[in-house]
Amino acid sequence: MNVIDLIKEKKERLTKNQAEFRDLIAPQWRDYWNELWQSARNHSWVNWVLDQDRKAIGSDLNNPSVCDDQRAEAMRQRLVAQLGEVIFTGAWMTLDQDRINAFAEVTEDRQWIHTDPERARRESPFKATIAHGFLTLSLIPKLTQAVDEQDSIYNDARMVVNLGLNKVRFPYPLKAGSRIRATKKIVAVEVVSRGLEITEEITVEIDNTRRPACVAETVMRLVY
Repeated sequence: MNVIDLIKEKKERLTKNQAEFRDLIAPQWRDYWNELWQSARNHSWVNWVLDQDRKAIGSDLNNPSVCDDQRAEAMRQRLVAQLGEVIFTGAWMTLDQDRINAFAEVTEDRQWIHTDPERARRESPFKATIAHGFLTLSLIPKLTQAVDEQDSIYNDARMVVNLGLNKVRFPYPLKAGSRIRATKKIVAVEVVSRGLEITEEITVEIDNTRRPACVAETVMRLVY
């Protein structure tokens, strides 16, 4: 029996049992029971609960827990087994002033705290220029090797689509000339049409610094 038939059967059984119960109770209580039942059905809280149940049932039907595609299902099982674990640690790269300047030109964000090393040494509390937070964020695909189709952990997918970010923080300023690298955790895996939706937690570490430059939760769609 499939899910739809099961739901129909439960609905019919509930309706039948309700009618039998009304027939068994004393006649003087029948009107009271009917009024109570109608009042409950019209109550906003009851309707909200029923609506949540309908949404949950619909979600289960539209988002199965197992993929039809064998490659996608194998990937899902592997990622689910690694939930919460660090599954990737990238190589160190140096974020130099030239890259910061280039980003400033592209975005037209030329604040002196990013682009004027001499003034930064004199006036900044960091005593050096610092990278734009969005520059650090934009480097995540490179730092996690997502731009390298051969080395990506998702290289069996036909296409990888960036859906956006759930949240982003920049806990510590990233000084020009610092070395950074990224680590990756899988925090959620969901079966969707033609593939998987993956939520990752990316941490951009700074060499010899306890606090990270960036922590971001990214969302991607793997299409098979």
